Amino acid sequence: MNLTLVRKYNKLLRKTDGILLHNPLLTLGLALPLAIIPSYGLIGTAAVSVAMLVCFVPTVFLSGLIGNRLPLWLRVVVYPVVSCLLLIPARYLVQNISPLIFDTLGVYFSLICVNSLLMYSIEKVQNKKPVAVLTFALRQWLGACLIAFLCGAIRELLANGSLWGFVILKDLPRLPVAQMALGGFILFGFLAALCRLIHRLILSFSLKAGSNLPQSSTERGEAGK
Repeated sequence: MNLTLVRKYNKLLRKTDGILLHNPLLTLGLALPLAIIPSYGLIGTAAVSVAMLVCFVPTVFLSGLIGNRLPLWLRVVVYPVVSCLLLIPARYLVQNISPLIFDTLGVYFSLICVNSLLMYSIEKVQNKKPVAVLTFALRQWLGACLIAFLCGAIRELLANGSLWGFVILKDLPRLPVAQMALGGFILFGFLAALCRLIHRLILSFSLKAGSNLPQSSTERGEAGK
C-alpha cells in the first residue's frame, strides 16, 4: 500500500506541533478552566491571550535558559512568581482591550500565573536550545489561543448573536447557556471530538487514495520480495 500521502500528512502535523498536533487544550486538556471562563466572548478571549503572551512565553523562555540549575521543588515556586511579576505590565495592556475584564474574570485572570499549561511547558523545555524553547512556548500559546478564540466566537454568536460586541445575527435564537462555564466545557468537548473525527477521516481517505495510486518499480520489487 502506498503510504506517501499519510507520510506527508504526518509531516505537516509535526510541523504544527503544539498548534494542530498535541494542542494543549484539546488533546492534553491543560489549563481548561483558564480557557473556558474567559472565552465567553472575543473581548475576554483577546484580553487573556494578550496577558498570556506577556506572562507565559517569557517565563517558559527563562526556564529553558536556566534549565536544571534549579531543582524541581524550587522551579514550582520561582517561575509562577516570575509570571506574577509579568502580570503587572500585562494588566496595563489588557485594560486597553477591556477595562472591566478584571471585574468579569476575577481570580481566573490571576490563574495565568499558576496553571497546568505553565508547569507542563516549563518541564518540557529543560535542556533545550534557546530557539527551540522560544518556538515551543509560542506554539503552545498560539495553539491555546486559536482554540480559545474559536470557542469565544461560537459562544458569543450563540448567546448574543454578536462578535466583539457588534451584533451580526439579529434574528438568531439566543442560547444563554453558551456563555456559562457549562456551555464552554460542552463546546470544548465537541471540538475535541470533531478534531479527532477529522484526523481519522483524513488518514482514512489518504490510505484509500494511496492504495489506488500505481506503485513505483521499487515498491513493486519490494512487494515481490
